[in-house]
Amino acid sequence: MNLENVKNRNQSEVLRLLNNNGPMSRKDIAGAVGLTAASVTLMCTELLEKNIIVELGEVPGEKRAGRKKILVDINNDYKKALCIAIETDKTYITITDMKGGIKARSVLETEKKETPEDFLKDVSDAAGRLLWDNDISRDMLLGAGVTVPGKVDAKKGTSLGAYNIWERPIEIGDIISEDLGVEVTVENNLKAAAQLEILFGLGRKNKNLFLLKWGPGVGSAIILDRKVYDGSNNAAGEIGHTTLGKDGRLCKCGRRGCLETYISTHAILDDVALMLGDSTMYKKDLSLLGDEKVRGLMDEKMDRLAQTLRNAVSLIDSDRVVVLGYIFEVDGMLDRFKNIYRTYDSTSPEDFIVASELGSKSAHIEPLALLMNNFLSYR
Repeated sequence: MNLENVKNRNQSEVLRLLNNNGPMSRKDIAGAVGLTAASVTLMCTELLEKNIIVELGEVPGEKRAGRKKILVDINNDYKKALCIAIETDKTYITITDMKGGIKARSVLETEKKETPEDFLKDVSDAAGRLLWDNDISRDMLLGAGVTVPGKVDAKKGTSLGAYNIWERPIEIGDIISEDLGVEVTVENNLKAAAQLEILFGLGRKNKNLFLLKWGPGVGSAIILDRKVYDGSNNAAGEIGHTTLGKDGRLCKCGRRGCLETYISTHAILDDVALMLGDSTMYKKDLSLLGDEKVRGLMDEKMDRLAQTLRNAVSLIDSDRVVVLGYIFEVDGMLDRFKNIYRTYDSTSPEDFIVASELGSKSAHIEPLALLMNNFLSYR
């Protein structure tokens, strides 16, 4: 490699170190990445001049003679990120800082308009208004990240088929980039959520994780050795399309018996309507899914999910299962699910299944992971 490549690679390694560990002194950075103190000092000077990192003062509580250690960290406000998270029910448009702090946001209904392109035009317009209202120009952005359910060709920025939203390939990246005039990165929502855990969540402490999201659909992603596992066809982790029986319910994907046909929000509300005669109130307030009237039904749904999850994690030997999604946020639901899971694996540790440390905001900022991964990567 030439010297410029070496410098870029080293800068990338230092920035990733700061992202994972937080503020560090130049001396500690040098020891961690295996560079000389002089090289790290020179590199930090250049990053400071570009405003990419900031100095935070002396290491607190340090008592020693000689030059004091000065902490440096990534500048939270170096750039902003435009995050567009398209889900089957709602689309979240969020502006964040470099560490996921939410600066502004808006929410749209994910509508099936005359064409998907018409809907994406509405999304671009809403994103443009949000940027305008918050005085954020294009040069202040890392770029725009877009996440969507289903298969994605990330290199082309194309959604190959987002079940329950659109069925044909849609060139999301090109459409939004043309409307907003910014670089756009597109990825499957669960893979982006997994990358978010690696950068800002439990992925900083655990090498192998299974990410499970429930609501509005059900999906998963696999993290192996702190990398998102894609599989041969970029479709690894599709737990929602695990088959429960060959004569089961017909799924949007064309197969029968997929898990999602039984435990997606839509499927649950249909079954609530059959059981109670009306699911209108539950559609308005999904927290009622924790109500005693539907307890048996929800326990049945969780049992299906727990059995499928047990089979999945037994194959990859995960350190932990990280759960997110608004059904798990219903009062008492996560504890009930953990208890049901333990009927399939009584040997699992108490903290084997844990809620994401990023909380409910992860649905809004999943696309940040795409932009930060680009920013932190050696190119």
